[in-house]
Amino acid sequence: MFDLFFDLIGLVVGLYALLVLVHFILTLIKVPANKWTTMLANIVEPALAIVRPVVNQILPEKWQIIDWSPVAVILVCSVVNGILGFLSWLLP
Repeated sequence: MFDLFFDLIGLVVGLYALLVLVHFILTLIKVPANKWTTMLANIVEPALAIVRPVVNQILPEKWQIIDWSPVAVILVCSVVNGILGFLSWLLP
């Protein structure tokens, strides 16, 4: 029973990490805004806005040329997926 629940939550977290990655790539190559990029930004930016000040405090100023908050969010999603996978294995 818990396997399905943890797998479903893991799938949602993985899809969110994929959306963050796509948003990161689109901002790096500077794709012009359209309805899809705006929708993607509306989905991803709330999490990035939370992580961005923390990442900017940790990183030196030389590294702040690009926004590293998507990398941090993807890492957090990976850790959450790992914890969910472990819980799925641990609980029968």
